[in-house]
Amino acid sequence: MRRLSAVTVIFLLTSLLSAQSPSALNPPPPQTARQALIEMFFGTAANHLEKHLPDVTRKTFKRMDSGNGQSFLGDLSSLASQAKAGGAKFESFDVGPTLLSLDEQSAGIGDLAGAAGQKVEITVERDDLIGDEDQIELALHMTRNGNEDTTLPFIPRSTFTMKMESDVWRLHEISVTARLPLTDPDFLKNIEERQRSQNEQMTIWAVQQVTSAQKTYNSGHGRFACTLTALGSGGKQPTSGPTFFDPQLASGKKSGYIFAISGCDVSHYKIVAEPELPDSGQRAFCSDESGTIRAAAKGKATTCLASGEPVQQGNTLYAPLAD
Repeated sequence: MRRLSAVTVIFLLTSLLSAQSPSALNPPPPQTARQALIEMFFGTAANHLEKHLPDVTRKTFKRMDSGNGQSFLGDLSSLASQAKAGGAKFESFDVGPTLLSLDEQSAGIGDLAGAAGQKVEITVERDDLIGDEDQIELALHMTRNGNEDTTLPFIPRSTFTMKMESDVWRLHEISVTARLPLTDPDFLKNIEERQRSQNEQMTIWAVQQVTSAQKTYNSGHGRFACTLTALGSGGKQPTSGPTFFDPQLASGKKSGYIFAISGCDVSHYKIVAEPELPDSGQRAFCSDESGTIRAAAKGKATTCLASGEPVQQGNTLYAPLAD
């Protein structure tokens, strides 16, 4: 038999290697900790969550199953399917500054991304790989119509510690922190506006409570109460209990406002609520026996009584309560 030349051998080996599948020649690179984290919470395989939990954690979670068809692990592993079922545009990224993007384009996923037009992004702030341990710090960002939504009282961040075990990245620890940028003017302005809105809403409800209590008091006494204390105690009549049970409101101060009843006689009264701090930017509120609640932008009770505008929140007009 003729001996094969070196050129022939090389040609045969090259042909053989060319016939091999590309995956056999170029196996995929090992999974990164970041890819494992994405697969863990947003994968589609049956065991995508369990695969990346330490054995002791997985056994504990399985013992937590209720036995009625509900699974703790199953609830955690359904995040992606819930987002996609709600009609959201859901994307994850193996590299780059963004890990996850959830863009609400249709109704029905308000619980996930809030009002229509809101976008939620999870960004990678830090990815420190040291040996067989990787710490990935993530931050939550929300935008509405292209603008950063800064209504959150703090900026949450989470650090996921992944460790390599048996050639698989497994989640060992989650730490959560909250960043408060106390020198950021926009952040401080949003906190102030949020608190002001809450104070005003609480005050509207308090004034409405007084007008309702006055109606009940008048029915039992044939007149209106001339002080909040009398209204709260039911007039100290042996047969009449308290008309309302809010001692803070009965004291005349609540939610940054001072409350007072004035112009009171048998058939008339006025209730006013004025901001405790004159420069707070909050409105003053007032009402009378008609039950309609009015407001004054300058924060003055006298202005409210003289020319206050009826209060309307959304589609709700704070007008007299029905009997």
